[in-house]
Amino acid sequence: MPKPLKPISQVITPRFLNPDFILAQLDIKEGMIVADLGCGSGYLTVKAAQLVGDEGTVYAVDVQKSVISEIKSKIRLLGLRNIVPVWANLEILGNSKIKENSIDLALLVHILHQSKKRKEILRETMRMLKPEGKVLIVDWKKTGTPIGPPIDLRVEEEVLRKEAEEVGFKYVKEITTDNYHYGFLMEKP
Repeated sequence: MPKPLKPISQVITPRFLNPDFILAQLDIKEGMIVADLGCGSGYLTVKAAQLVGDEGTVYAVDVQKSVISEIKSKIRLLGLRNIVPVWANLEILGNSKIKENSIDLALLVHILHQSKKRKEILRETMRMLKPEGKVLIVDWKKTGTPIGPPIDLRVEEEVLRKEAEEVGFKYVKEITTDNYHYGFLMEKP
């Protein structure tokens, strides 16, 4: 009998960030605790919640109250009970009220280019993560693209990686994203 083919999302790099493609590279297991920091519409939140299952938890954190309201509506609509919406300013250490050393995986996707206080966000992420917890950083390439923020707001991958290392993170690996973004995984020692 022929071997089944891999889903296309595992073979071809998507044209734009594909939550299944991104999260498949992170070894997410049932029962894990994940924080989607700067969750926006929740496109990663919902997928992560499905992966961690009923025994896991996903914190959907955002500074915009309207985003948190939308996430609450999405939770009700989809019947997901393992997502916890959190309104917080990640630039302030401890503001998220998420317990110290409690998160297995944090997601910082499309967030760091938006702040002049990137190291503060990284410190808050570090505070939440368990020892050996990981953070996924995905942001816009600092090149001209037909979509995305202006180039002058984008941050070079090397700059974000260096800032994460200065906060105390260790580099783990590159994450394949799409033509517009870069991604890498860091770990709390």
